[in-house]
Amino acid sequence: MTPNDFQSPPIRRIVTLVMVGLVAVVLLGLTFSAWRSIRPGYVGIVFDKANHNVTTGALAPGWAFINPFSQAIQEYPVTIQTYQMVQNSSEGQRRGDDSIKIQSNEGQQINLDVVIQYQVEKSNASQLYVDWGGAPIEVVEDGVVRQYTRSEVPLVAAKFGWEEITSTKRGDIVSEITEVLRHEFDRRHLSLISFGIREVHLPQSLQEALNQKIQAQQAAEQQKYQLAQAKVKAEQDVAQATGLANAAKARAEGEAQATLTNARAQAEANDLLAKSVTAPLIQYQQIQRWDGKLPFFTGAGGTPLIDVSHLVAPAEPTTPGR
Repeated sequence: MTPNDFQSPPIRRIVTLVMVGLVAVVLLGLTFSAWRSIRPGYVGIVFDKANHNVTTGALAPGWAFINPFSQAIQEYPVTIQTYQMVQNSSEGQRRGDDSIKIQSNEGQQINLDVVIQYQVEKSNASQLYVDWGGAPIEVVEDGVVRQYTRSEVPLVAAKFGWEEITSTKRGDIVSEITEVLRHEFDRRHLSLISFGIREVHLPQSLQEALNQKIQAQQAAEQQKYQLAQAKVKAEQDVAQATGLANAAKARAEGEAQATLTNARAQAEANDLLAKSVTAPLIQYQQIQRWDGKLPFFTGAGGTPLIDVSHLVAPAEPTTPGR
């Protein structure tokens, strides 16, 4: 093909179409490369690639248009993040024993499992980027969350005894550490949501001493409970005995009252009976019950019980001389 061939109209049209197509592809590629997607739960910080100066404020989740040649976007999460430093390597952010080593005020070494929840301040995300030179959140997390926690926790815990750290003052320790860390986090554009001591790991000797103390306390509580139950039982027995005595007393008083009432009634009846029984009445009753036969008595002095003399006709007087 000679140079004159490119001058022919068909060839020129083909070359033009190819060049237009290439330009369109390049422009399309540039257009797509200029769009960035900011993930939900994150904010996007647009910065200049040459000097890392922030060019805009924090962008909300969604699509953002930037100059792909001179700008880039750094994302920071604004949702609550959890950071664990624990003895169990399968749970924390780092492998191996990552618990915090502290000393009590008696000099006893103790390990603490701690959990921190924090959040990037959305309104200060751009300043966070500037302060940390555009470092990702993992670097910020290690420099602030991890380092300040591991330095402040031993300082606060060293004020307390090992038993206080284990139980009685645990809440006070958490509160004091929370206040210290909140101050440090605020200065670095992070919000401390919570700090907690998840578990206390004691040396074997202290653990055995604690177990013995707990057992003694449980035994004392059990004895106290048994004494309380015995006291309640005794009070119940006294109440029951008092109730029975009162019932017996009431029953006796009732029976005595009933006897007295019966006696009075009987006395009144006897009095009425005595007043109503007269000699004629007795004699009348005797006559009603007499069968007409005189009683038969043997022995001296026998006399009939019923006077029937008035029932026998008087003998006629004998006249002299008859």
